[in-house]
Amino acid sequence: MGNMATIRRDIGAGHHFIFDDTLVTQPNTDMFNPEFWHAQSKVTGQAKGRGTTIFIEHESQQWVLRHFKRGGLVGKILSDQYVFLGVERSRPFEEFRLLELMQAQGLRVPVPVAARIHRRGLIYRGDLITQNIPNSRDLHHVLCHQSLQKEEWHKVGHALAAMHNCQVYHHDANVRNIMIDDDKQIWLIDFDRCYKREGEHWKQSNLDRLLRSLRKEKGKNTVFHWEEIHWHWCMEGYKATIAN
Repeated sequence: MGNMATIRRDIGAGHHFIFDDTLVTQPNTDMFNPEFWHAQSKVTGQAKGRGTTIFIEHESQQWVLRHFKRGGLVGKILSDQYVFLGVERSRPFEEFRLLELMQAQGLRVPVPVAARIHRRGLIYRGDLITQNIPNSRDLHHVLCHQSLQKEEWHKVGHALAAMHNCQVYHHDANVRNIMIDDDKQIWLIDFDRCYKREGEHWKQSNLDRLLRSLRKEKGKNTVFHWEEIHWHWCMEGYKATIAN
């Protein structure tokens, strides 16, 4: 981790790219267009969140392409439009830079491949490509089928503490943004609107968000292998790892 060679490229017509040139030699607008990948039969799946995320197989790489879309009431009006405050302050660029930083710190987060924004006047739209986490499922999917052992909950706590030790605030630390791979390693995903933050006071609210998410899914799903004792195990792992 941490061997990225990041390049930013600004081309005409309001297109701005940032990319890891060890993974992408020449970024272009096509690679951020789902139809381009569908036409080549390189789309291996998709997931629906606020927008549609597609999974791509390209030159032996497994990629995840996400188009930035707004949620809530604002999303019904503006959909995928954001106010332009500068290229580096755009959501795709900020998430790319944050993932790059966490990669350098050795955290298990997606590898950023490329991001782009397309600006028209005061408005921009944007996309991000990351490497897919191989052989992984999100925590919600796993808990609908099986329970985690005590040491696995400890690992979830370790992962959250490692993120907080880097002073990274996760805007949406919920059960679907935690991944578990075949080696029982924990990964954190979806760092849109996340950022480096000073101090300690906000860290508990990140943990509270995840606990609310677990309780909500427990109430919603007929089968959901989670109990309050599991949260205690998670916090044991967190406290063992968090910097004093």
